Amino acid sequence: GGELWGYPSCQGWAPHVPLRTLLPPPPARQSFVMVKGAALLLPAEEPLEAEPPPAAPPGQAPGRQEQHLQLMMQLLRPQDAIRLAVRLESARPRRVRYLLVVRPEEAGAAGETALLGVDFAHEGATCCTLGMVLPLWSDTQVFLDGDG
Repeated sequence: GGELWGYPSCQGWAPHVPLRTLLPPPPARQSFVMVKGAALLLPAEEPLEAEPPPAAPPGQAPGRQEQHLQLMMQLLRPQDAIRLAVRLESARPRRVRYLLVVRPEEAGAAGETALLGVDFAHEGATCCTLGMVLPLWSDTQVFLDGDG
């Protein structure tokens, strides 16, 4: 596949390839919590208390957001980490969209934060594409209005 601003795209990925062969196991350092359509990454030093997983939104298979999160992590450079992932409402009924806040994990890299817009063609897609890459500078403010 090609690349978009240094991030790989999924062109040429075979949709019939089992998902487990496309995804390596997630690094132990990345934990996340899912709350009403949002995935929040937690630093490794903050243990997650045992809670029952939230119910999947209507029309969404259990575990689908986890699969989406894994696929989105594959778009990132090795030094990057997802700090926040929010599922957005889409104007197209089948398309699934997320807004990611991404930052390198190295110390002092706060100035390299970026917003990524990620698209899935449909709920069960095994591939995602970048629709937007927006670098954030120290004086940038971003507000999300409504429920996405």
